This record gives sequence, C-alpha cells and structure tokens, in this order.
Amino acid sequence: MIIIPSNVKYFSYAGIIPILMGVIGSFDLSFMSNSINTWLVEFGLLFSALILSFLGGCLFIFEIHSKSDTDFKGILISMCPSICAAFSLLLPMSCFLLAIGFLATLERERYLSKVIIFPNWWLKIRFRLTTSMVLLLVIMGFNV
Repeated sequence: MIIIPSNVKYFSYAGIIPILMGVIGSFDLSFMSNSINTWLVEFGLLFSALILSFLGGCLFIFEIHSKSDTDFKGILISMCPSICAAFSLLLPMSCFLLAIGFLATLERERYLSKVIIFPNWWLKIRFRLTTSMVLLLVIMGFNV
C-alpha cells in the first residue's frame, strides 16, 4: 500500500479549499451578496490557474530530469499548462479549459513516470487532486 506523507497530503488537500469556495460562490447563494459570490468565483478561477501554472513548472523540472539531453518538444509541452492557464482566464468557459489543462498535465505526468522515477506516492495524490479539481471546476463551470 502506498502511503502519502501526511504533511504533503494536508498541504495538497488544503489547496482545494479556494476552488471549493469558488464552487460555493458559483451557486449564487442568497445569504451572500452578489459581489461576494462573484469574488469567490473569480478567486477560485485564479487559484486554479495558479495551481495549473505550478504544475507546468513541475512538468518543466520533470522534463529536464527525464533525459540527459534536453528535448525541445518536452520543454515546449511543459510550458503548455501555464499558457493554458493564462488563456483560459481570458476566454469563455474558463472552468472547462482549466479542467482540460489539469487532465492533460496528469496524462503527461503518467507518461513521464515511465521515463523517470517519481516518489512512489506522487501519481496517487496527483490522481486524487486532479479528480477533485476537475469535478469542482466542472460544477463551477455549469453554474457560472
């Protein structure tokens, strides 16, 4: 059984809280003002884009360590999550574009796991976090 270190688990799951706040704001709850609901949604979207950009940075490091000779294609692919995050905030359906970015990043990490050695818990927590992020972003996307 793969055990995720507790400090990694707690800090990682804490990163879901701002997106959960965005989902709550997307329901336009009547006991909160419109400005608060809008702020929560925008904060959730911005935080999601920030996390996706961070994952792009992780991919960049993984790509550099995957081979002794740096590959232009791999480095270019590792920049895609950050570019996707930036453009998704400017385009309609940003929640869905961010969700696709998270799924594509996870798929690239799964591919790289065959080439380099990750910590044994890495893909387990990434799968859980990506599943949570995608579900929350899709819910928020249907409500916005």
